[in-house]
Formats: sequence, C-alpha cells, structure tokens
Amino acid sequence: MPLSLQQRDLLLNWAERQYLDRQQLSALAGEGQLAPASSQWQYLLDRLLAGAGVLLVSIGVVFFFAWNWDELPRFAKFAVAAGVLSSFTVLALFSVHRSVVQQSALLGCCIATGALLALIGQTYQTGADIWQLFAAWAVLMLPWVLLSRSTACWALCWAVANLALLRFFAASMWFGLFAGFSGQQALLTIALANLAALLLFEIGGGKLLGHRGRSLPRLCALAGLSALLLGAIMGWWQAAFAPLLIGFALSVAVGVPLYRWWRLDLPILALLLFGLVALGAAGLFRVLIEHEGFFAFNAIGLFVVVSSALASLWLHRVYRGGR
Repeated sequence: MPLSLQQRDLLLNWAERQYLDRQQLSALAGEGQLAPASSQWQYLLDRLLAGAGVLLVSIGVVFFFAWNWDELPRFAKFAVAAGVLSSFTVLALFSVHRSVVQQSALLGCCIATGALLALIGQTYQTGADIWQLFAAWAVLMLPWVLLSRSTACWALCWAVANLALLRFFAASMWFGLFAGFSGQQALLTIALANLAALLLFEIGGGKLLGHRGRSLPRLCALAGLSALLLGAIMGWWQAAFAPLLIGFALSVAVGVPLYRWWRLDLPILALLLFGLVALGAAGLFRVLIEHEGFFAFNAIGLFVVVSSALASLWLHRVYRGGR
C-alpha cells in the first residue's frame, strides 16, 4: 500500500533531521513506498492539467475580446462572458464535491467574474476607478472561493483584494480622491489587513481551506510584514512613521515565539528575523549618517554580516530540531 504524500514527506523529513537511521527508514519503507506511486503522479497531473485548462480558457476569452472588440455587438460580448461564467458554474455544480474538476471550475468562475465586471465597466463607462473594480471582484468571488476551499482561489482573492487596497491608496495620495490618507496610514492599513488575514488563516485555516497548507499564511505574512518594515525604516527619519516602527517591533516580539514554539514556520521566522536585520541596519545608518567615510560604511556592513549569520545559524538550529 503506497504511503500518502504527507506520510512520505514526514518520514523523509525525520530522516533528514537524523531522527531515523537508514535501517529504521528502510523498515518503515518496507510497509509502503517512499517513491511516489503511479496513482499519485496521476493525481498531480490531473491537478496540473485541470488548472492549465482553466487558465487557457480564461486567457482565450480575454484575447477573444481584445481581438474582436470593435466588431462584436454589445450583447454578443455579454453573451460570451456570461456563457463562460455559466459554463464553469454548471461544471462545478455537476462535479464531485471538492474534486480537481470542481475546484478548477470554481477557479474559472472567479476569473470569469472579474472579466464580466471589467466588460460591464468598459461597455457602459461607469466612471468607477480601477480599485472599485478590484474591490467588487474580490467581494463577488468570495462565494466561489468559500465553496472551493482551494489555495488557488484564496490566493487569487487575496491578490485582488491587495491590488484594490494599493490602487485605492495610490488614487487617494496622488489624485486627492481621499486626501485624508497619508503614506503611513496607507502602509499601516495594508499591514493590518494582511496580518488580520494571517490571523484568520491561522485560526480557521482548516475550515476555510480544508487542509493545513501554509502557502496563504506565508503570503499574508510577507505582505503585512513588508508594509510594516517599509514604514518602520521610514520611521528612523520621520516621526509620523513611528507607529509602524513600534508595530514592526511588536510583530517580531510576538511572532518569533509564536512561530517557533506554537506553530513552527521557518519562512515566517526568516521574514521576521531578516526584517529585523534590515531595520537595524537602517537605524545604524541613521545614527552614522553624519560620519562619512570608511568607518561608517564598514560598521553597517559588519552589522549586516554578523546579524545575518547569527539569524541563519539560529534558523538552521531550529530546522535541525535544536532549542
């Protein structure tokens, strides 16, 4: 009987960490195959081909509109877009629940929803800014995402929602649409939104995704910590960004123990530690900026090398199972 992918990965991980010697690994492998079975390769190919098919159909619809835009009547455009969305919906409805076909069809529904919204905006010239299109797209695809519970659909929703936030703040700061927002408020809002999503996936990831994958929490952590770090670095020079500096320090103080002992996650730990190194280097540069010359730049370089090496050694020790 072949081992599952999770069981095989666990055994190989234990062997790599030297929890199992060669004899023990061979004994466990005697009860199941460590190499992927043909059924597992078929499962992987099914997922890849189904996802590729959905993406190709969606891209084909976009290019169809781009090539034939001037020649197509208005209702023909809506018929094609609505037909694609309806086809994906019917396919998902009559597919086996949570099968590869259903999840791929629901991903197609998510993409087709955005295409239909863009078509409506382009045809009727609603005057809405692009951030409103992205925000509406993220909200309207949520039913498909919740039904799918797949990483691909959630990742698309996360990306579209972040694009809506970025476009909203770009419009407010550069075009005066919402003049009350400043750069530090924009970064803080993006950081809080992504860290809230991180918390949501950490607490309810099993229900939202149907599995315990770590891709989405890591994406949320990357976006949230990057926004905080950018503002924190600016905080060394501008007092208005001081809340982000404090926020990043608190994130490191809380995040390192959580992702070391509560839920071990080396990529998020690396984000926190190397972000702290970048923040410390920026602070050292701020202190030594008046001391031009050999000493200042070499002091900063030495700090980066030493702190990065210490962080890497600690991460490696954590990976090997040390304390």
